[in-house]
Amino acid sequence: PDSIVGGDYFDYLSTAENDRLGVVISDAASKGLPAAVQALFVSGAMRMGVSFETKMSSLIGRLNTLIYDTFPHERFVSLCYCELTHSANGLVLYANAGHCPPLHYRSADGHIARLEPTGGILGIVAEQQFRVENINMGHGDILVMFTDGITEAQDRTGTLYGEDRLRDLLRMYHTEPANVIAQAILEDVQQFAANARYSDDKTLIVIRRD
Repeated sequence: PDSIVGGDYFDYLSTAENDRLGVVISDAASKGLPAAVQALFVSGAMRMGVSFETKMSSLIGRLNTLIYDTFPHERFVSLCYCELTHSANGLVLYANAGHCPPLHYRSADGHIARLEPTGGILGIVAEQQFRVENINMGHGDILVMFTDGITEAQDRTGTLYGEDRLRDLLRMYHTEPANVIAQAILEDVQQFAANARYSDDKTLIVIRRD
C-alpha cells in the first residue's frame, strides 16, 4: 500500500464569500495507508472550514487542533494554504504550517522569493498560532507550490534534486504557461530520480498571473 496510496494532497477551494480562490497543498509525515487517511481527513476539514471560516489564521489553527485530537500517534502534517484575490495588485494571502516554502518568481526583476513558514507543523501541539502573510503577484509572476518529493528526490547516488535546480527551471521556463512549466519540472524530476532506490510522492502546483 505504501507505493499505491500516500499522504500528499492538494485542492482548489472557493471561499465562503466566493471572492477569493483558496489553493492548498499538504503532506502527511507518515507513509502508506495512515498518510492517506490523514490526507483525506485534511481534505474534508479544509473544504468544510473554508465554507464557514473567514479568517485564515483561525481556520489553520482549528485544523491543527483537530489533527492533534484525532491522530494520537501519527499526527504531523505540513500544509500551505494560499488565497488568490481579485485585487488589481495581485494580492495573495498565505499561511504556511511548516511546509516546503513555495517559490515566487517576480517577472519584473527575475527575483525568486520563498514563502517561509508562518507557523509550525500541524499536530505537534494542541494550540498553535499561525500568522498570515501576503505577496503581490504582478503580471507574468509565477508561484510554485510543491511537496518535498520534488526537492528531496534522489538520484542513484543519493544526491538530492534540490531547490536550486528547481529555481533554474523556473527561470528557464518563466515565459511559458503554467501547465508547460509544471510538466517541465515533473519530467526533469522524474528523469533525475529514474534509477533511485527510494521514491516519494511528488505533488506540484504552478500558478501564473497572465
